[in-house]
Amino acid sequence: MPKFLLKFNAAIIKEIPVNKDSMTVGRKDDNDIIIDNPAVSGHHCKIYLQSDVFFVEDLNSTNGTYVNEKKILKAGLKNNDAIGIVKHALVFIDDRPSAGSAQAANPEATVALSQTSQAQMAQAAAASAKTETTGILSVVNGVVDKPEYELNGLSTYIGKSEKVQIPVKGGMFTPEVAAMIARRPEGYFLIALKPGYPKLNGANVQERELLHEGDMIEISGTTFRFDLKKP
Repeated sequence: MPKFLLKFNAAIIKEIPVNKDSMTVGRKDDNDIIIDNPAVSGHHCKIYLQSDVFFVEDLNSTNGTYVNEKKILKAGLKNNDAIGIVKHALVFIDDRPSAGSAQAANPEATVALSQTSQAQMAQAAAASAKTETTGILSVVNGVVDKPEYELNGLSTYIGKSEKVQIPVKGGMFTPEVAAMIARRPEGYFLIALKPGYPKLNGANVQERELLHEGDMIEISGTTFRFDLKKP
């Protein structure tokens, strides 16, 4: 399920699932997403689904709505896009297996699936038989609080923040939340919350990748090995 991470001055305040086709954001209590800040308009913007693509539209707000620091009236959303509202941000996490939203939001995007996408879909179908297994991350290198993590939840966050399920050590440039592992019927997906920051088998991850047994994930100098634990 797609979701938003509500942030204030870069700190994550709340995770908000997108469980309806239209949502409003603003200061008043009748909004779906309430931001209690006097600089936020009563009804600041709305987020809605159209043709399998999520859009954000400004509602004539006083201080404007931004997407990735650019002021907009209306814009399509892709995975990791940040909607800026005064000092707050709503980071869009689109963990749906289909990459349709990112392609449709870009009018120049091709409709045809690349060979890589087709291969990933075939791999995802093969992984669907593994729904009874549980993913685990074993620490290969780095300083963390335990040697192994079970991926039991639908979403597991990795980063420098103390609030994530898998905290890693890092310097001043390490993101508070660098990546998420999403558990879906198709398998486990590694999702970059900061594009290009996590690495999968040595390659930077820009959006999302399906995980396979033996895959190596590197985040801020810490390396994990992904495996499936059978019941």
